[in-house]
Amino acid sequence: MNIKKLLYSNVIWKKHPLNEKFFYLKKNDQIVLLRINNFPDEPLFSLIDGLDILDIEDKPEGWQIEW
Repeated sequence: MNIKKLLYSNVIWKKHPLNEKFFYLKKNDQIVLLRINNFPDEPLFSLIDGLDILDIEDKPEGWQIEW
């Protein structure tokens, strides 16, 4: 999965059951993580897909985060 495509997708992030700093998305038997960072010292979010990590400053419009 190309994590940059997620920036332009409608996504519902679910709260990770074991770690409150993470949310997850399961797609095609893959899990992508959304980490909430120590903002403002760090970017607001990091998308993590295996070894691919993408830092982002703002929540994309199509994202829904289940706090």
